[in-house]
Amino acid sequence: MEKRHTEIITFTRLSGMMFLQFAIWGAWAVLIAGHMENLGFTGKQISYVFGTTAIGAIISPIIAGWVADRLMPAQLFAAISHILSGVCLLIAWKQTTFPMMWLMIFLHAILYMPTIALTNSIAFHHMGQSEKFGNIRVFGTLGWIVINWGLSLYLRYWEGQETNLPHVGDCLLFGAIISFVMGVYCLTLPNTPPSKEAKNPYAFLEAFSLTSNKNFAVLLFISFLVAIELPFYYNLTYLFLTEAEHGVGLAASNANFAMSLGQVAEIVLMLLLFPCLRRFGMRITIFLGILAWPVRYAIFAIGEPVWLVVGAQTLHGICYSFFFVGGMIAIESLSPKDIRASSQALLLFVTNGFGMLVGHFVSGRIHDFFAYAEGGHAWAKIFTLPIVVTVIAAIAFFILFDEKKYQQTRM
Repeated sequence: MEKRHTEIITFTRLSGMMFLQFAIWGAWAVLIAGHMENLGFTGKQISYVFGTTAIGAIISPIIAGWVADRLMPAQLFAAISHILSGVCLLIAWKQTTFPMMWLMIFLHAILYMPTIALTNSIAFHHMGQSEKFGNIRVFGTLGWIVINWGLSLYLRYWEGQETNLPHVGDCLLFGAIISFVMGVYCLTLPNTPPSKEAKNPYAFLEAFSLTSNKNFAVLLFISFLVAIELPFYYNLTYLFLTEAEHGVGLAASNANFAMSLGQVAEIVLMLLLFPCLRRFGMRITIFLGILAWPVRYAIFAIGEPVWLVVGAQTLHGICYSFFFVGGMIAIESLSPKDIRASSQALLLFVTNGFGMLVGHFVSGRIHDFFAYAEGGHAWAKIFTLPIVVTVIAAIAFFILFDEKKYQQTRM
């Protein structure tokens, strides 16, 4: 009985950690695009700001895997990182020029991105059974949803009132506040001491040897390709939904709420992933996950009716659950036990790192290229590129991934 009580307390503490961890990112990740547009930033400049998270994902193995593994307990390093990153968001909240905005968000990303790996490590270290991780990680998605719904209500309060305050930009203030709360909360987490045997922070590159397996190589390459189109959604959808001239013309609060529907669907579709894997197999499941992207972008390109555009946000559930989570499961199955962690790190390095970095740069330039001189954008043309990329990726995956061989070579 006492053991069960302890497990419940640990589960609650770790779930709260995940909730705050992703509420920070969710606070500013959607609305900052509108804030920067209000400040007169170009699409290229907006993409550079968003690109800081990709840079952070690329170098985070050095920070999380070297500093935390050698110098201090994970929860202490996470606390320091969150407090300092909160300071960066607070300073960014007051910036009106691109150089200082980019610098503050860049510093925030360098401090924040390693904490994702750190909180995962803390959870794995204390929850006892790794298969329960999903039950804790889902609170991160809930954190993203709750903060976005809260911000939607906050923006709705100000809509229609006469004010010169850029309330969309207050997303950075809310992110900073949650960062400070998270920093203090980390100090209350159970101790997670440094590893006795520090590893090479880029040891995951050893997993490249698995590309000799055709299915592994196909998964890695297609994941990189699909990641390139992700910034077209994360960076530009809010701008598309709120643009009055040629976009959907939603109020800021409604656009923010609409994009949170993707995370709601993510939770629901996660429950359908394993039944689909059993019924259809890995190839069909991932194929459907990739196809959800061009379907969503095609609806965006048409741009009407409004209810369909808003409803298309829920396709994110299929995109993320069937493709990314399905891909993680496939990578896990194709990797020897002793380098499975390295394989997962390699996948994140290729997607959240280099793939999205390329996508950030491309999406910003496409956004500016298809801007009308009189205002607004040719959104149908902007979304054509990700449609083409994802359709090609889906077809290539369906042709190249060998389901029969995958089932035979699972380790």
